Parts: sequence; structure tokens; C-alpha cells
Amino acid sequence: MHGQRNVMIDVLKGLGIISVIVSHVYRGGTDPLAVFIREITMWCVPMFFMVQGYYMSGPQNYWQTSWKKIRKNYIPYLYWAVFYGLFFWLTKEKAFTVMDLILGKTALHLYYMFYYMLFALLCPFLYLLPRKLRIGTLFFMLFSNIAVNLILELSRTYQVSIISWSGPNPTKWWGFVAIGMLVAEYPLIVKYIREHPRAFTVGALALFAFGLLEPYLNNTLGYLFNKAAIFPLSIGLTLALAIYYSTARRPWGAEVFSYIGSRSLGIYLGHFILVDPLRHILNHDRALAALLVLLICLAAKEVKDRMLQWMQTRSTQVSASN
Repeated sequence: MHGQRNVMIDVLKGLGIISVIVSHVYRGGTDPLAVFIREITMWCVPMFFMVQGYYMSGPQNYWQTSWKKIRKNYIPYLYWAVFYGLFFWLTKEKAFTVMDLILGKTALHLYYMFYYMLFALLCPFLYLLPRKLRIGTLFFMLFSNIAVNLILELSRTYQVSIISWSGPNPTKWWGFVAIGMLVAEYPLIVKYIREHPRAFTVGALALFAFGLLEPYLNNTLGYLFNKAAIFPLSIGLTLALAIYYSTARRPWGAEVFSYIGSRSLGIYLGHFILVDPLRHILNHDRALAALLVLLICLAAKEVKDRMLQWMQTRSTQVSASN
């Protein structure tokens, strides 16, 4: 699906960042609607990693491409990590360290950037391996990820300490990167899915429904990402949406979601500061709070872009006049 990146991938990123906002707005809620929404919105973080894996490339021009990712993604993240650290230090007297900044611990949503950069910097070296060994490694990453999530789920369910490590744990996410990389390894599978979109959509939705309903049946609601059901949930919904937005003639909301998706990094980094104030001001009208968070972030990004454009134009005019 490489050829559809500008539309379909941005749509997925747009829907994903909306899910991130909704998840944070509804966090802590114990009513059935809040629990249900939190379960569904768990699809988004695995989706981002699957997309990252699908577009992973080999180590050609490694230092140049790595620096580009650091400059465009990790450095802006560090600015926000410091901001959140200072904000919570001033408002809640919550201290933070340099390692907290690196690992994304100054705000609850920032962990993603650490893992994103970890995979972006290390996974390209997998392409130095012979193809069979690389594919075997990717399957190991996938199944070890499922095993780790199942262990974490059992630990929470039965209050048993099986994994005591509380530091960074790439095995909680690298299976999703492996899924994206595996799909890219077999372009004929992508072609076959495109040729039979209806059948695969039905199968994907069935997989998504199983991942959504299993926690209700197994009494594992509210475990966030620490459960094996996250795999069918995220894979099913991501596949169904990818098929729809890459094959439908006039997919619903594609332009809007694509617009949002093209601004997903800025929204992701900045939205969290708005969540709690708006929830409080709106007296727990969470749907309206989520909408306002999104609109304010989009407006801020638009103002920033227009200001930068004006400054560049102004600079060009000054240079020309001199």
C-alpha cells in the first residue's frame, strides 16, 4: 500500500490521533461508555507502530535519515517533554530527571516517542540480515510480543508478579512494528487484499470484534495495552480502515482525516495540556472537551504554519530589497 501513503496513511494517522485525544479525555471514567471508548481507542498506538514498520527502510544513508527523524520528531518531542516536566513540577511539585525526559515520563502519553525513535534507529539494521533470517526475526518479535502481553495480562488478573522489570520494555511494542515490516515483505499479499476487499473487510471486522469483546467476556477491562486482545483489536480495525480508505471511491471524511493526520505529531505533543482544564471547565462533558482539544490544536498549528510562512516571505522580500 505504499502508493496510497499520502491519503490512506494520513487518514489512519488522523483517526489515530483523534483516538488518542478521546482516550485521554475519557481516561479514569468507570461508566460503561467511558470503558467502551477506552477499549476501542487502544487500537491507535499499535496502528502507529504498524505503519512505522511498513515504511521502515534499510540502512542506506543511515546517518542522514536518522538525523532527519531526530530533527523532525525527537527534538520537538524533547521541547515538549521539558515543558511538561516544568509544568507538572510547578503545579504538582512532581520532580523529573534527564532520564524521564529521554524515556518520555514527564507526561503519560510521551512514552511513544522513545519507542518510535528506538525502532527507527535500530530496525533498519534488520535489512542487513539474509531475508529468511530477517523474516524469522520478525516472527520472533511478533510472537514474543504476544507472549509478553499475555504474561502482563495474567499478572494483573491474578495479582502475580511474573515480570518485575519496570523500565523500558520494547517487547511490548516491537511485534506491531514487525507486523508492518512483514506486510511490506510480501507485496503479493497486499495486492491480493486489494483484489478481494470485501472478504478481507469482513474478516478484519470479525477480528476487531473479537478483540473488543474478549476483555468483556474474560473480565480484563481497563488493562490498557497489557493484554493479548490488543492484537486482534488493533490489527482488525487497522486492516478494515486501510482497505476502506484505499479502495472506496469516495471514502467518508477522507479529506478531513487526512488533514488532521498530516498534523498528527504536533497534536500528539501538545494536546495533553488542554485535556484536564477543558474537562473541568465543561463539567465533564467529555465529547465536547475532546472536540475542543482537537480544534484548538489544529488552530494553533495553522497559526504557527501561517506565521512561519509569513516570516519566510518577509525574509525573502528583505533579502531581495537588499
